[in-house]
Amino acid sequence: FLMVSSQNISQIHSIKVAGAISDVIQSTLGPRSSLKMILDNQGRLIVTNDGNCILREIEATHPIACSLIELSRAQENEVGDGTTSVVIMASEILKITEILLKKGFNPNQIIGAYYKGLNRGIFFLEDQVTTDIKIENFDEIKKVVSTCIGTKLVSRFSRLICELSFKAMKNFGSNRRYHETKYFVKVEKITSGSIEQSKIFPGLMLEKDVSHSKMRRFIDNPKIILLDCPIEFKKGETLTSSFEITGRKQWEKILKMEEDHVIYLCNLLKIFNPDLIISEKAVSEIAIHYLNKLNISVLKRVKKSDNIRISKATGATVVSSIEDLEYSDLGKASKFVVKKIGDENYSFIIGKHGSFPCTALLFGPSRDILDEMERNLNDAIEVTKTILSSPKILPGGGASEMAIADFLLKKSEKFKNANFFVFKTMAMAFEIIPKTLIQNCGNSPIHRMNQLRNFHSHKGFFFGIDGKNGNIIDTRKTGIFDIYHVKVQIFKIAFENAATILRIDKIISGISPKNHNQDLTKGPKKY
Repeated sequence: FLMVSSQNISQIHSIKVAGAISDVIQSTLGPRSSLKMILDNQGRLIVTNDGNCILREIEATHPIACSLIELSRAQENEVGDGTTSVVIMASEILKITEILLKKGFNPNQIIGAYYKGLNRGIFFLEDQVTTDIKIENFDEIKKVVSTCIGTKLVSRFSRLICELSFKAMKNFGSNRRYHETKYFVKVEKITSGSIEQSKIFPGLMLEKDVSHSKMRRFIDNPKIILLDCPIEFKKGETLTSSFEITGRKQWEKILKMEEDHVIYLCNLLKIFNPDLIISEKAVSEIAIHYLNKLNISVLKRVKKSDNIRISKATGATVVSSIEDLEYSDLGKASKFVVKKIGDENYSFIIGKHGSFPCTALLFGPSRDILDEMERNLNDAIEVTKTILSSPKILPGGGASEMAIADFLLKKSEKFKNANFFVFKTMAMAFEIIPKTLIQNCGNSPIHRMNQLRNFHSHKGFFFGIDGKNGNIIDTRKTGIFDIYHVKVQIFKIAFENAATILRIDKIISGISPKNHNQDLTKGPKKY
């Protein structure tokens, strides 16, 4: 006999919403995942199976749906992988909890048992299932990263993506400032050539050409000045700054004043004898003319983010006023080159030996494929960063989840209280990952899941699902592994999010500013 108390109605409703979000991306898990075609708010078509990319384009208004979308985003920012798994698992935890709620269990009682089971399960994984790997061995790193990339759209180029991500992280050298990868690994997409031409360039690439056709396009050991100010006559502070010109001589005098000011700025720059000037702002034609005569190359209107990367690579300081420029603000690089790729000119700046910023050059036939490659490469870089920071691995293909499920089922037999039911339902929630992998391969999960449970009970916890055909495999022989830190992160935030949702007994909409004068006796709106 199942009953639902009036206090649990809100939790049941939240569980239904979470299930709806999970249903959207459940088919995108694993190597045999389906693709989603999305029309974004700018009218562009996106074809992807990346969970975070799909969820962030969904226009969700319900707070529970927004919570799960934010959960996927947090997983992406933290470890770069598992964005689909974490939402599926959090939703499944809530679905299984619905059975306990209908049996009359208190939500706080369920949450307490969940945390107890989770802590024991994670300890079991670390103590008996994890394996350490050598971060110097590329083949071992490749197996782990390939498991992540194997579920993506560009899975047939998984080895190339693995090599790119490993080279990008290796470029950090002894610095190991892995938290700054998004700032110092820049991705440039070029719509020409083949995907196999993609490579890691040990320096920075800008989609810019020098400002004058006769400026130098190849410089060895250039001295570089980075500016955050224009090299031109200073404009008036306000739109009302105006004056009346009554004659030709007065107009010529004004033009001469402008030219003299620009020459003054160029002479200030000449003192430091730079080879290359890079400015985020405009550079006037007069300044370009004089700087060309001084044999100084100029790049103008460069993005601020690129200027910061160049600063890190060369040791230069971004200066906001030419009058404040000092010798210590100059930077040095090993080489500056301008090359033509396809129909565009690109500037390459190679930093001194030991500097870590680099550029990933991605070649491809279309913009859509390049966008998906960029997403996949970013995931691979984050996974490589995680494995280099925490070199522990677990068996993949759902084997880790089945190991915890088998562990919790055995533990539940020792309880004579409510924990007996809660631990059994937790085990059912963990089984959703291998079950989904089997379903996405087009197989019936009932028979295979029974076989997999039997394997884990009698033969060990290294048996998982081959995501390409749905068969049971020994993950050690096929080289399918997951990162321990990524898996633990999935389990922790999935259960924490589910626990937070279970604690919510009412969802109340506050009064909007437009309606703050309405009759307050009606009370707040409830979902």
